[in-house]
Amino acid sequence: MILAPIPPSDPRIVYVGRFDWTDKAAPACEWSASEVRLRVHGPTLLATIDDTNGAAWEKEIDGKDEGLVPLKKGEDTYTIDLGSDSDHVVRLVRRTEAFMGPTKIKGFETPNGRLLKARPKRRHLEFVGDSITCAYGNEGKRKEEHFKPETENAYMSYASIAARDVDADVTIIAWSGRKMWPDNTTPSIYNKILPNLPGGPDYDFKGPKPDGVIINLATNDFGRGAPDEAGWTSAYEGFIKRVWSHYPKAQIYATTGSMMFGANLATLKTYIEKIKSDLHDPRLHSLDFGTQDPNDGYGADWHPNITTDEKMGAKLAEALKHDLGW
Repeated sequence: MILAPIPPSDPRIVYVGRFDWTDKAAPACEWSASEVRLRVHGPTLLATIDDTNGAAWEKEIDGKDEGLVPLKKGEDTYTIDLGSDSDHVVRLVRRTEAFMGPTKIKGFETPNGRLLKARPKRRHLEFVGDSITCAYGNEGKRKEEHFKPETENAYMSYASIAARDVDADVTIIAWSGRKMWPDNTTPSIYNKILPNLPGGPDYDFKGPKPDGVIINLATNDFGRGAPDEAGWTSAYEGFIKRVWSHYPKAQIYATTGSMMFGANLATLKTYIEKIKSDLHDPRLHSLDFGTQDPNDGYGADWHPNITTDEKMGAKLAEALKHDLGW
């Protein structure tokens, strides 16, 4: 076993998203965009990480995206060059989604330097969705290209882009192919910390309370035509109430886009309007991301690429600034 001088439980480290702390020496995460944030004085950070299947992480140093940290299967120590011998903020962000299995954080070292206290953001956003929110294949080069974990980058998802725009931390609860109703749903795993672990621990909802919860679920529901209106809208309304039971002050956005078009999209919008009418609550908003523009290209399997993610992120950030006074 590789020993790291700074344990993962050091209170100077910030964890964003859901981490299982059953083993305090190796907190584990699976959800997209799970993040470890550190402040370091010194030129180098060593991170000891144990990964199940070689999930990919992105590193950001002092607000600048510094690219991929391709993890190996199993435990290893990774050297992160910080440049100058000064203060740095380092964000390690999980690019790949939950089905890639857990990543365990084993500890850190700051050769010729020291660890300082990192800070969470004052604002927080939570996203509930499917492959679009996971950033499935957003680094793919064309629609005919099939999914590969290497082309999924949640750091460049519309969710993460919007969060950076409004200076918020982000939690993503999303899984490709899932629906709102009636089967294979994201709400059925919404309470999970590690959704791949049957019978695993549930989230206690004692973490940061999100200012906004953005729901983007419908694309798979409408994949073979419109689902039953009463069943689908009832399930959606029930989930919104469930979210408010945990986060009563949260502004909730029922969103549409960006892979739907035509009659299905029109029907979905009527369903969303019915939900808004039924609940009649000023905390509930609708937002249409629009249909992706072919001129912008596509990611893998017709999914949004980074250009589309940037457009979606900008549109959401604009709405958040307007509605929340940011």
